[in-house]
Amino acid sequence: MLALARARLIAYVIVIVALVSLLAFGQNGILASVGGRKIKIFQAPREGDVAPLQQADALDESIEDPLRSPAKPEKDQDFDFNAALNELSNNDSDPAVEGAKVANPTPVPTSSVGSSGALSGTQTEQNDAGDGRQVFADLATTPVDVGSAQGFMGGVSVRSNSLGLEVALPTPQVTPQSGREWVSGQARGYTMLYAMQPEARQVVEVNVQTLLSARIREPYIGVLIDGTFGRDFSYLKNIITRLSSEGRALTVVLYLSNGPTMREWRTTPISALFSRINPEEFRQRIRRDQSLRNQFAAVAVQARDIFSYNLTQGPDNSNIAIVMLEDNLDVASYRAMREIAQEQLDSIAGFVRNPCIGCFEGNDDATLGNPREEHGLERFSLLQRGDGFSLDGTGFRYPNSDSLGISPAELSTVMVSSYERGLRYVGLWRHVWQGLGESTDKPHPEDRVFESSTPDQQEFEVQTLRSGLRAEFADSPDS
Repeated sequence: MLALARARLIAYVIVIVALVSLLAFGQNGILASVGGRKIKIFQAPREGDVAPLQQADALDESIEDPLRSPAKPEKDQDFDFNAALNELSNNDSDPAVEGAKVANPTPVPTSSVGSSGALSGTQTEQNDAGDGRQVFADLATTPVDVGSAQGFMGGVSVRSNSLGLEVALPTPQVTPQSGREWVSGQARGYTMLYAMQPEARQVVEVNVQTLLSARIREPYIGVLIDGTFGRDFSYLKNIITRLSSEGRALTVVLYLSNGPTMREWRTTPISALFSRINPEEFRQRIRRDQSLRNQFAAVAVQARDIFSYNLTQGPDNSNIAIVMLEDNLDVASYRAMREIAQEQLDSIAGFVRNPCIGCFEGNDDATLGNPREEHGLERFSLLQRGDGFSLDGTGFRYPNSDSLGISPAELSTVMVSSYERGLRYVGLWRHVWQGLGESTDKPHPEDRVFESSTPDQQEFEVQTLRSGLRAEFADSPDS
C-alpha cells in the first residue's frame, strides 16, 4: 500500500510539472542554454502566425554550400535547430550570435511610403509589429587563430575553411615600403566581393598585400556574404586582422545579398540567397513572406558576427551594411530589408544604399536618409559628402593597356575628385580579379579563372590608392 501511495504521489507531481511547463511554453517559448546564455529557440504561435516548424522547414532554401558543384542537382535539407545550436555553442570565436529575430511583417501601402531619416532611436518610420522568432541558419564559422592571421611570413599556409576543406593560402612576402609615409583622409581599398571564394585566394592575397603596402591609414574592403563567392568567414576575419594592423582604421562594407545575380534568375548557375527569385516578386515577398524575411535575417546575424569582430581589431574600425549589391528594390522593399537587418545589427553598423537605376524595371534610388554607393561614372556627380564609390562593374585600365575599364587619367580624376567631394570610401575593382573577361558570360565562381595583379600593376595600384590623400605629420602614430 505504501508503495502504491508513493507511485500515485509521483504521478501527481509529474502531471503538475507538465501543466506548469505547458503554461510557461505558451507564454515564453522554449529556452536553450548556449555558451552560458539563455536563447529562445521556439515561440508559441499566435493567431495569424505561420507555424514555427513550417518556418524552420522554409529555411532549407536560405544559403547554399559555397563549394557546390553546379553540375550536381541540389538536395534540400531540413533545418535542424539542435544542430544549429550545437554549432553556436561549440564556436567560441563567434561573439554573442543569438540568432535572427524578425518581426512579423505588416504590409505597408506603397502610397504611404515617404522619405525619412536613417534608422535610429529617433526615427519616425513605422516599425513592423509582432513578437518575432529567433532563427539560426547556416551560421557556423571556424574559430580564428589570431597568431596565424598575423603570421603570413612566406611560403604556403594550409588551413581549413568553414566547410572543413583544406585550402592552400599563398602568403606573399611583404613588399618593401620604400620609405613611404602614411597618408590619410579617406578610406580606400578594394571591392573584393570574391574575398571568400577559394579559387580567388591568390587575387585576394595580392589585394591585401598591395593595400598594406600603400600605407593608407584608413583602408577599406567591400565583401559579398550571401554565398555567391563562398562563406569562409574565418578567412575573412583573417583579412580584417591584417588590415587593422599598425594603427589602421579599417572600414568593412558587407553586401548582404546579390542584385546582379537576381536579375538573371532564369539562367544563373549560382544558387545563393534569393538568386532564383524574380526581382519584382522579391520586392513584394520581402515585405510579407515570413520565411523569406527569416532567411535574410539569418544573413544579417552573420554580418553582425563579422562586424563585431572588426570592432575588436581596432578602436577606429567601422562597419557599413548594404542590404543588396546593385539592388533591385523600390522604396518599400528597401525599407523592409533595412528594418530586418537593423533588428539584428542594432547600432553596430551604418547603412548605405547601393541602387541600380535602369537595371530592372521598377528600381528606384530613394535612400530614406542613408548615404548612397554608386558604381558608374555616369552617377558619380550625384555623390555627396559621406557617400561611397566603387568601380565594381566598371573596372580600370593600367597604363599602356587595352583591357576593360576607365583610363588611368579618368581613374586619377575619380580618386582626386572623391577626396575633394568628401566621399567616405572608394573601392578599386577589375573584371579579371572577379574571374570575368570581356565576354558577358558569368560562369559559376568555381569555374572561373581569377587573375591577380603583377608587381608592376601593384605599384600602379599603390600610387592610385594614395593619390590626393594628405600625408600624416612626422609625429603621427606609426609614421
